[in-house]
Amino acid sequence: MKIYTIEQANSEDLIIIAKHFLDSDLSLRSFANLYCHFSYITLRDKFLKILPDFNYFLYKKIVEKLQTKKTKNINSDSEGIKRVLKAVVMLLEEDLTVVEIADALNSTEMTIYRDLTVRLMQIEDIDINLKKQVLEKLQEHSRANLVKKGR
Repeated sequence: MKIYTIEQANSEDLIIIAKHFLDSDLSLRSFANLYCHFSYITLRDKFLKILPDFNYFLYKKIVEKLQTKKTKNINSDSEGIKRVLKAVVMLLEEDLTVVEIADALNSTEMTIYRDLTVRLMQIEDIDINLKKQVLEKLQEHSRANLVKKGR
């Protein structure tokens, strides 16, 4: 698997990186996690600020892809909704912690925490009682963590 360096992103090799990104069906974040030794924020910055000087046509294609990959809200993101619902099941039925859910779903702790505390609340078709159960379970886990740490 090809891994790109920041030096390549600062050179004309950025064209190769951009073509690889366009050929992939990955989000910018996923692409950077798999193929770059630097963050997706840095990659986006290179695409938007440096790439136009090397290849304006390729830059326009990158901008177009970034716009189509951007989800405006959770209700229009079917994959996001699936992840949120999986996290809810793991929390309520399996009594997993946020960290354990993140590991199981190959995600980050902050993503799962936002899924359960923010995105779940924004999903229109979810019963308010289920939303309350999730928040109560998170509070229960939080209290258990405090007891374990002797606070």
